[in-house]
Formats: sequence, C-alpha cells, structure tokens
Amino acid sequence: MGWRASTFFNKAGKAAADSNGGVISLQRVSKRLGDVQVLNDINLEVDQGECIVLVGRNGSGKSTLLRVLAGILLPDSGSLRKPMNGRVMYTLDGLPRLPFTSREYLWEMGRIRGMRPEILRQRIGELSELLFLGTALDQNLPQLSKGTLQKVNLIQALLPGPDGLLLLDEPLSGLDVPAQEAIVALLRQWKQEGSQIVTACHEPLLIEHLADQVIVLQEGKVLRRWSQEDLQHAGEPAVSIQSVMEGQEQSVIDALFVEQPGIIACHRSVVRPDDGREVWDWKVSQSSADRIIGKILAVGGSIVSVQPEKSRLNMEGLMEGQHPGEAMSRELAEPLSSISTAGGDLQ
Repeated sequence: MGWRASTFFNKAGKAAADSNGGVISLQRVSKRLGDVQVLNDINLEVDQGECIVLVGRNGSGKSTLLRVLAGILLPDSGSLRKPMNGRVMYTLDGLPRLPFTSREYLWEMGRIRGMRPEILRQRIGELSELLFLGTALDQNLPQLSKGTLQKVNLIQALLPGPDGLLLLDEPLSGLDVPAQEAIVALLRQWKQEGSQIVTACHEPLLIEHLADQVIVLQEGKVLRRWSQEDLQHAGEPAVSIQSVMEGQEQSVIDALFVEQPGIIACHRSVVRPDDGREVWDWKVSQSSADRIIGKILAVGGSIVSVQPEKSRLNMEGLMEGQHPGEAMSRELAEPLSSISTAGGDLQ
C-alpha cells in the first residue's frame, strides 16, 4: 500500500498544507449534557502535522470532545481557538444507513463541500480503491456490513484531501486488516503534509504509528497525557491464549490465577452446554506464555489456540492511566487479585 499512499492526491489539485496553518486549542473547556458533566476543564492543543489520540472507557467524553472541536457542540465554558478559514473533516461514530448508494452519498457530500466534479470523481475512485470498496460503491448503504459502511464513512471525511483538521471517531472500528493498514499509511502521509489529526481510537496500530500525544480521559477529565517518547518505552508484546478447563475445584483455578505473574487479563468467555467445560480467554506477556500454558495443562486444561499480538501496548493499562512503559511490568510484578468471568468478578 505504500506507493499508493505516498502519491495520493498529487494530481487532484490539493491546496498547500500550510494554507490554514495555526495551532488549534481548547482552554478550560467544560460541557454538560442534561444532568451529566461530560467534559470538565479540558485543555488541548493541536499543532500542524500533529496527531492526538484520545483513549478512555465508554462515557469518558471522547466523542463529545470531538464534537466540540468540530463545532457541532458549543462549550458551556472555556474557549476554542481555530484558524478563521480552517477546514474541518469529521467522521461520526457510525454512519447512518441513509437511502443512497455509496457513490451517491459520497458525491453529494463532496458537492456540499463545493468540490469540483472532476476532482470529486477522481477522489471517490482513488479512495474507494485504497479501501477495497469494490462493488459496494454502487450498493445501497442499508445493505452494507458495518465494516463496509465504516469505509464509506471514512471516505466522505477524506474527500477534501490533506489540508486542515481531521477528526476521527473510532476510525478503524470494523475494518479488515488491509484497510486498517491503508488508512494508517495515508494518515501518516497527511501528517507529514501538515494535517492536524485528533482521533478517538483503541487500536494499537494507529497509536503506535501515528500518535504524537495520547490523552487518557476518565469521566470527562484528562487523567493522563503521554508523549511519543513515553509510547516508545512500551514493553514486550502480549500473547492471547484460549483454553478449556474441565470442572476443576475453584481453589485450584484461583491458585493458578493468583500465583502466576505475567497474566495481563483473563476471563471465562463461555460454558459449553454439551459437557459443561469452561472456555477461558487469556492475555499474557510474551515471556511468560510458555509458563502459563504449562500451568494450564498441569491442572487438566487444554489449549485451543495461541495467538501472538504485534502490539507492545497494553491498552487496558493505558486506559487506566498506567504509563505505556510500566503497564506490562506492573502486571508482572503484582499477581491478579480478581478474575473477570461471564457471571461477574471472582474475588
């Protein structure tokens, strides 16, 4: 995908990336929706060629913050400063299934933005090819899968080209791996050309390749801010393991979990109705994977699958405010005190 991303829009009449230059800033912004204080005293600055990634649990305020930056919502207090003529491109967290084909929808969105027909036609074709949209370009939106609908959602935001502020709400959600990699490669090019990017995202692929800052939100407040240098100190990759346990005493299971360092997360995903055996999903550090597998086998369990993960980031730890370089080592040093199961927490 590299050659396609590196030459994107060169023949489409792209404006100079610095034409709407200037820092975008929020100063002490707060926002209440109904009885809920969704944002509380948020400070944020986005320079040219910078990507800020917002992470946090559902309800932490990520989508609301993007809507404030887009101008869809006005803050109750504080200030928002943007360039006077700055372009804003925005993807919703899920595109409505409107009564259009993908091509019709994209054409209308481009014309609303004032794009010339010849440029618009070319960009729809280029972006559709980049994201492998294929025949879905002429299918009705209500007929599309979630992943394909997300591709159309992204294309409508990317149509104007790399010039201005790009706001993305979970842009990689539902996308297949080739499309995720294509989007990340394209956004890296746009960053180099001066685009400002703010995205809510939980995919390590985007964070590791694009983020200049990671802002952790919790209950509408900034819990932590991590720089690109902090991210470079992330630990070793994790390994995902799925196992089947055959009705051991709870004390045996508890001892296995509590006594073993290296377990990042584990939960009972399902109980098989035919034989009552429990299926468990594990995430462990790479260096401890063999030892944990051995312990599972030693208590009578069996291994269904072992899948190494490419990312070095522990997203669970990151969203709880742990330093990227400490999230894994902290889990290794302290045994688990609780286990998440389908029916609740085992203390």
